[in-house]
Formats: sequence, structure tokens, C-alpha cells
Amino acid sequence: MAEALQVHLDEMRSKGLRLTRARRAVIDALVDGHGEHLSAIDIAGRLGTAHSDGEPPIDQSTVYRTLETLERAGIVTHTHMGHGALVYHLADEPPHQHLLCVDCGKTLGVPEDELIRLFDEITARTGFVADPTHVAISGRCADCMGDRRASRQGPSRGGPTTRPAATTS
Repeated sequence: MAEALQVHLDEMRSKGLRLTRARRAVIDALVDGHGEHLSAIDIAGRLGTAHSDGEPPIDQSTVYRTLETLERAGIVTHTHMGHGALVYHLADEPPHQHLLCVDCGKTLGVPEDELIRLFDEITARTGFVADPTHVAISGRCADCMGDRRASRQGPSRGGPTTRPAATTS
């Protein structure tokens, strides 16, 4: 972890960013949370409220500003997770797509290369080039689908099991 932290601190220096206490702490939290999907609130929570060095705590607004600065520098990226908060991770993580369960909130990462053919097909048919890393794909995880099947609440898409009967007047 110390080596990964140093790589990102060196990257910040090479991009002309000052290594403030807040920037160092946010990078450290993201390195420690490698592979997780952390919101600014999650990161602020990991930074804690008390510091052994006697420094005041890093407040949430500073975390947000720091994340914006690091994103502009290309060190951090964010993803929109449905109606929830943005989540952040280091930009050097392997490209992946986020899958968000609408029932339990579980987030899964799928390597981008597993979905690239789908996005290439969309581009070929429509000319539209998607940025799939910026938003999550919503759906239901295997556990929640198993729960839905067990309770017979409907098909996998969550819609009605039958069409309503036509009524005549």
C-alpha cells in the first residue's frame, strides 16, 4: 500500500499539485479502499475526526473540493450510481463498468472488455459512442433475483407476470 500511495503522490507532484494534508489523506483513503466504490462521505468517514498529530479534522467540504481537484488532474474518476451519491476511485484502476442492484444496493464491477462488444455494436448501429464508465447499469443482483423467484413476485424485469385483461364496456 505504501508503494501505491507514493506512486499517486509522485503523480500529483508531476502535475504541479501541492501535497496538502487533505490531498494526501484522500489519496491514502482511496488507495486503502482499492476496488471499493467510495462516496465523498465514505472517504470523509475514513479520515476520522481526531488526528494524532494535533491537526484539526478534514471536513467533508474539503474532501469534496479535494476530489474535484484530483479529478481535474486525472488522478481520480467518478461514477453516477443511480440516485445516490457519486462514487470515486483512482483513475489507474483497470477500466470497468458498475452494476448496481436496485433492491439491495450492492455494486459489482465488470471488466470493460466483457462489455465492449455490446458498446461497439451500439456504436455501429447508431453512431453513438457511449461512455459506459461514467454511469452504472441498474438491475438486480443474483441474490435479490433468487429472493424474488422464491417469493414469486414476478419475472426478472420486475414487471407484471401477466398482461391485464382487456375490459369491454
